[in-house]
Amino acid sequence: MKNETIIASWDKILPDETADERMRSKIMEYQRSHQRKDLVITMTKTMKKLIPIAACFILVIAVTAFIGIQNNWFGTKEYMVTLDNGDTLIFGKDNPIGEASYAYDYEVKDRQLTAGELQALFPALSYNTENGNPYAAFKADTGEMLRLELTIDDVHIHLAKAGLPATDTVIAGENSTADINGIPVKTGYFVTDANSKGIRTAIFFAEFEMNDTIIYLELTGNEQDSEQLSEKLSDTLYSMIESDAPNISVIKFE
Repeated sequence: MKNETIIASWDKILPDETADERMRSKIMEYQRSHQRKDLVITMTKTMKKLIPIAACFILVIAVTAFIGIQNNWFGTKEYMVTLDNGDTLIFGKDNPIGEASYAYDYEVKDRQLTAGELQALFPALSYNTENGNPYAAFKADTGEMLRLELTIDDVHIHLAKAGLPATDTVIAGENSTADINGIPVKTGYFVTDANSKGIRTAIFFAEFEMNDTIIYLELTGNEQDSEQLSEKLSDTLYSMIESDAPNISVIKFE
């Protein structure tokens, strides 16, 4: 009997179901709160470790991108040149795909041009005659000039009567075209394979037609000097268009 009395008294001391549920909720909330704090602390420590790694990774990407742009790893580099009149020439990378034929189906004669004839063809340029004057090709029966090839200040110049190929190099045709003083000008460049010293040669070109004359210009140099090459070729081209020369029809075989 005494034991039953003690047990009954003990049961009265224990919390009822409502109090028990409140206690359980408090305990669960306490555990969840500490779990969140532990998670935040863990994430903070992890972020502190990852931030320097991420910064280094971003730096590596930035440096790689810069070097890649400089070395044209991510595509074709274009060279833009703004002329004195505000027009812009764009030299995009292209590739030669073959050779044109210089064969004629009529009789052709050739002779050396005089200093006066060279001045008439290139009034805006200075030709160095130390190595002799160049030869030009003429149609035998009419005496009209057909073709001329020479170099002025490192720029290789090919002239041909309209309808004839100015050069034996055929370009793929993916180059840019700009309108300069009303003259459509086709421009581009291509790069050779590296030589034994690892140097690659860049060949910039421009082609246009005026005065019933096809003019093809070409300038060659180290690929590292491509910016300067594009600017120099553009200056020569613009000088020709501004002076409205050359015009091979003014030269006859005599």
